[in-house]
Amino acid sequence: MRAHEATARRYAKALFQAAREAGAAVAVGEEIEAFRQTLLAHPEVRDVLARPWIKAADRRAIAVPVAAGSGAGRLVQDFAGLIAERGRMNHLPEIVAAYRGLMDDDLGQARAGVRSAVAMGADDARRLGARLEQILGKRILVEEHVDSTLLGGFVAQVGSLILDGSLDGQLARMRTRLAGG
Repeated sequence: MRAHEATARRYAKALFQAAREAGAAVAVGEEIEAFRQTLLAHPEVRDVLARPWIKAADRRAIAVPVAAGSGAGRLVQDFAGLIAERGRMNHLPEIVAAYRGLMDDDLGQARAGVRSAVAMGADDARRLGARLEQILGKRILVEEHVDSTLLGGFVAQVGSLILDGSLDGQLARMRTRLAGG
């Protein structure tokens, strides 16, 4: 998996540099994500593009129109053709994540993955984002996921920073304190 991430970072960096030079870094990020979503919705296409015994030119000939159909511009179409041709289509999720990270760094923002027991209201998400912005000093984009295994509260993660405000976490800390004496 680590090899996937290193390869993905190289491809994402190249795409990001080309997109920045074209003045379209945000648009390209949206287009590459739309392409990934299209492949998720059509696993049969994704499987064909990942098969090594299909000729590289044929994989490219499939990937480019699929990217165009997802609304991608010429840069993302060419990029999709390149990774299909080189047999790197199975790296696409990591490439998209690495691209998103590069774009966030460039824009001075970060993404907070928030797991909560129940869906947060818009006001709660805004307040949590504002508090994280105070702590980290950058704009925070809150990406919420409902986790029904949590008893209550939330767990927020921004990079390596984890804020555990969950009932599960509180009980674990209490258990540790009681066991330690």
